Amino acid sequence: MQFLKDRFILFVIIITAVIILGMFVVHKLRESRNRSDTATKSGQSSTAENKTIPFPPSTQPLPPKGPFRVTHVIDGDTIVLDNGDTVRLIGVDAPEIHHPEIPVQRFGQESAEFLRRFAEGFECTLEYESGNLRDKYGRLLAYVFIGDRLANAEIIRRGYGYAYTRFPFSRQAEFISLEREARESQSGLWSLSPRDGRVANLVKRYDSLNMEGRKKLDEILKELARKYPVLRFSQ
Repeated sequence: MQFLKDRFILFVIIITAVIILGMFVVHKLRESRNRSDTATKSGQSSTAENKTIPFPPSTQPLPPKGPFRVTHVIDGDTIVLDNGDTVRLIGVDAPEIHHPEIPVQRFGQESAEFLRRFAEGFECTLEYESGNLRDKYGRLLAYVFIGDRLANAEIIRRGYGYAYTRFPFSRQAEFISLEREARESQSGLWSLSPRDGRVANLVKRYDSLNMEGRKKLDEILKELARKYPVLRFSQ
């Protein structure tokens, strides 16, 4: 009886050992398979990465440079060409005359009239900034040459517009320098003439002040004129 009992215990031990050994072998096989799969995926990923061709740089062709004819001037920084394109002059910000939310700005009509005399009816050629061809309204962004004269620069030089500095462009330093020259020479919109309606209003207000008020205002105006020469009256 004891013999059978011992045989049974031995049998249980052997079966248990076989089960444990089998579990161990299965576990090792799974680990080996997982490592193999990982290595294969890694190799495939690496191969795929090596074979991946990066996106090429934009190959969008530049619009034609012209020549075009300027058929219409919208305002001091926007024109229409004979091919139907509307062109927004790069680097220039002229006073508004057609903005739906604000009234016509001072010197807006003069700015548009200057560009009209300068460009309307004439042939022009265009120069573009790479990668920045149209604005959010679909207008072409360009430098506009009438012959060898750059309209963008002339507008700023004559004081009919400001250098636009919100976004960088290749001629930005040049245009900022031209604006400074126009401001120092009190050209165009930088002038403050007694014929300006705002000056007439200031004179009326000045006349309504008492002596003490005039004295204080004189001191303020002198200090402003010293700091900002553009505020000195020009005839």
